[in-house]
Amino acid sequence: MRYITALTIAGSDSCGGAGLQADIKTMTALGVDAASVVTAITAQNTLGVNQVQTVTPDMVEAQIDAVMNDLKVDAVKIGMLNNEPTIQAVAHALSRHQPRWTVIDPVMVSTSGHALMALSAMDTFVNQLLPLASLLTPNVPEAEILSGIHIHSASDMDQAAALIAQKGGKAILIKGGHLEGVHKIDKLYIDGKLMQTFAHDSIDTKNTHGTGCTLSSAIASFLARGEELDSAVAHAVQYINGALLRNKDIIIGHGHGSVGHNPLYTTAHDDSYVKILQHVKLQFITHCNEQHNYMEGAKLALEGGCQWIQLRMKDATDEQFIDEAKRIKALCAAYDATFIIDDRVHLAKTVGADGVHLGRNDMPIHQARTLLGYDSIIGGTANTIDDITRLHAEGADYIGCGPFRFTSTKKKLSPILGINGYRHIVQQMKQRGICLPIVAIGGILTEDVSAIIATGINGIAVSGAVLNAGNPVAEMKEFCQRLTE
Repeated sequence: MRYITALTIAGSDSCGGAGLQADIKTMTALGVDAASVVTAITAQNTLGVNQVQTVTPDMVEAQIDAVMNDLKVDAVKIGMLNNEPTIQAVAHALSRHQPRWTVIDPVMVSTSGHALMALSAMDTFVNQLLPLASLLTPNVPEAEILSGIHIHSASDMDQAAALIAQKGGKAILIKGGHLEGVHKIDKLYIDGKLMQTFAHDSIDTKNTHGTGCTLSSAIASFLARGEELDSAVAHAVQYINGALLRNKDIIIGHGHGSVGHNPLYTTAHDDSYVKILQHVKLQFITHCNEQHNYMEGAKLALEGGCQWIQLRMKDATDEQFIDEAKRIKALCAAYDATFIIDDRVHLAKTVGADGVHLGRNDMPIHQARTLLGYDSIIGGTANTIDDITRLHAEGADYIGCGPFRFTSTKKKLSPILGINGYRHIVQQMKQRGICLPIVAIGGILTEDVSAIIATGINGIAVSGAVLNAGNPVAEMKEFCQRLTE
């Protein structure tokens, strides 16, 4: 067994938002061990680049050799190479070591407009380095320089890609963020032919420093984890959109702040995440039956040892919901339990909830995060790996994944997953570098617990199995015991 490893060859950003620092943050967030080669040292902050000091070409090549001669590097990401000798040194080293994947982000101009690659180095870049690239990821200004044409539209992107392909670009992702309009597209080309288009809305934020570095590093990370090129690009695009959303309203310096990173393991300083780690193993979702109302059900679950209550009252008015929520919130406080509500983001603060759980047709995670802030726990419902990938990119704190089997407490069921479905989802999450807490839900009985947890799922959510039992408290205690075992 060994680490999955990616190597970044790039310049250092003293402000930490781009370059090597952004690459390492991204690779780490996506579960990949990051090795690094420094090509230049910059004095910069959110306002711009003040000074650049290049590392000697011999030292750049020596760093590459030191890493490649020792580690099994699964993918290489190349960023800032600001002069001809450095480009030659990198091309020479990679020609000898021949990594399977090489993603090149042609860093030519910084976000603040500072030139980062000498024009005299352009021919060397095209002739010596471009043919070694598995993927090139230019933005519109960089694609204009490489192709020699102006790009004003999506059709211009197609022409530019064809021209870059003629110069040796095997695969090209042109990022359309610089084009006018609220709807943005990125286009992936293979041998000059359009293979895939990624559409997304423009995100209103000043914090765009390091977007290119983050995207290319994410692609390299997914490639290192074993994904094919089209899949790696698709997941990286989702990741960068989530990263932009994560920091969109945060003040970082006086200029262009950095994008956010959604790490596999949220820092232990985040109190809400500590709650998730402590209590995610067992959740009780309220409903009422002929024997027990919502309040009684929550009390029985807490007496049985459950430490996480989700209040679900789909058909209640807001007034009814608020009254019940305040009572159950007080009850949870007495048991030092986590209390979240289902769906009603607009009421979360009113009732003093620790967070919300959002269904597949409810408000998007990033909108709820904007309203509630990062102190709130926000979970989402998933049935497929694509659901989980989207929720991860949007910044969900945990996932409720199901159904495990048919359940009468849910009116509109997604396809049944079963043990094999959970096992497959956990495997795909590992491949994609996603490590969010996953809670199985839907018709789970005590005898199912061991098999579910053995798949790699983190916890379970129960409702009817407890409330419909002859002794709900004893049934909840049995669930707790099975999870402890």
